[in-house]
Amino acid sequence: MHLTVRLRWLFALFGFSVLPLAAGTPCEPVDGIQSICGLTAPEDLVPAPNGRDLIFGQMAGPGGLYLLDTRDDSVHSLLPEPVSAPPDELWGDPQCLRPLPRLEAHGLDIRRRLDGRWQLLVVNHAERESVEFFELQNPLGDRPRAHWRGCAEGPPAANFNDVAGLSDGSLLVTHMADRRWQLVNAVLAALGRDTGFVYRWTREAGFTPLPATRARHPNGILLAPDEQTFYLNVYLGNVVQHRALPGGELLAEVPVPKPDNASWAEDGRLLVASHEGTLWQVFRSLSQGHQRPSELPFSIVALDSVTLEPATLLQRSGPPMGAGTVALQRGQSLYIGSYVGDRILRVPLSLLQRP
Repeated sequence: MHLTVRLRWLFALFGFSVLPLAAGTPCEPVDGIQSICGLTAPEDLVPAPNGRDLIFGQMAGPGGLYLLDTRDDSVHSLLPEPVSAPPDELWGDPQCLRPLPRLEAHGLDIRRRLDGRWQLLVVNHAERESVEFFELQNPLGDRPRAHWRGCAEGPPAANFNDVAGLSDGSLLVTHMADRRWQLVNAVLAALGRDTGFVYRWTREAGFTPLPATRARHPNGILLAPDEQTFYLNVYLGNVVQHRALPGGELLAEVPVPKPDNASWAEDGRLLVASHEGTLWQVFRSLSQGHQRPSELPFSIVALDSVTLEPATLLQRSGPPMGAGTVALQRGQSLYIGSYVGDRILRVPLSLLQRP
């Protein structure tokens, strides 16, 4: 999730102090859960095409895109020096010709395009509010590289969170609320007002809102494998929705407290990260900085992709980390990222609750 520093001001103004902070949390295992430390706000994770590793971004600090090698949990940069692509190699807006020297990477998505090349999409907040396009080269190897292929810069009010790319080069991206009035919109959403929606972007038409998707701070978005439907996590609406393409019409929904990002498990279910603290605890977590992990209580919920029947796989409160934003299965482990703090968790599947 992403809210501006105005929420820190709101928190300080009212003097809330309802969530303890993990002071200098060590990197040793806790309850069999391993921490991969030395990171900064690794908010989203996606699977690398080699079937073993994962790709993540950093939403703060130095930012950037990285590969986590799950054989030894080593971290490797995906980005060479930024170089502009030739015009005929650009996948984004034809007017976007300049790569950025730095990324604040929020939501990620990876998909194979119709021409067979692997596309990595990144929601970025540094310098411009945009979706950045990268081609993942050497995708099946140990050390792929992400080469810039353009961007789609959002409208003036855009406040992007997560992205889902289609194989034809178009994409869906969640817009939480007008970024010029985020403090007001956070309060309105908490009171029940729909503040955001999903944009569809194409190279020909740019960003087009899908009015049917209006909701209270839309957060994570995940495309179905057949690209006919998608799943939308409505953070302040406390629901996960199944919606149809092309218009975004609602098919079904299920209550899930403050759902953040989602991924596909190997058994075909959705894995959804859910925050269980109060809204004030969320604000506290957002305001703390990244030197230590949050202790915001969270759960990982598995949803049947058809019936949306939920099953809680993991509940955590306290060390080694709270505020889990995404869970990604790689082999016999579940990797969990966060919008705040210094680590990714690796949880053995043997520790998960069985439905």
